[in-house]
Amino acid sequence: MAQWFGAWDGRRRAISLGIFSNVVGALAAAGAALAAWLTTASDADFTQWALILAGIGGVFVAKGTIILALAEGRPTSVPNDNPELLLSGLESRLSARHKALVERVAQLELELAQLRASA
Repeated sequence: MAQWFGAWDGRRRAISLGIFSNVVGALAAAGAALAAWLTTASDADFTQWALILAGIGGVFVAKGTIILALAEGRPTSVPNDNPELLLSGLESRLSARHKALVERVAQLELELAQLRASA
């Protein structure tokens, strides 16, 4: 049975999870900064909220960074025991790169024609 190694293989899922964790941590850190600013700008005391949000932000950023480091250190999950599947993956990547290259060359030719016409 052919397997699909697309956007939801284990490595990409881990990278997505790590990025999401870092975003949540950054939002919590922004909330801590806002709570600290509100504490200094008003009579209310939000120091406890600032500390809680800073702790949550730190934990999520650390967790996301560790997940990203582990995901980047692992090789892609293409099995070497099925050469047809490996060849199929290489052909699809080569096809996608060729298509992008053709589109970029066409764009550059159009820009060159516009430059020649304006000169």
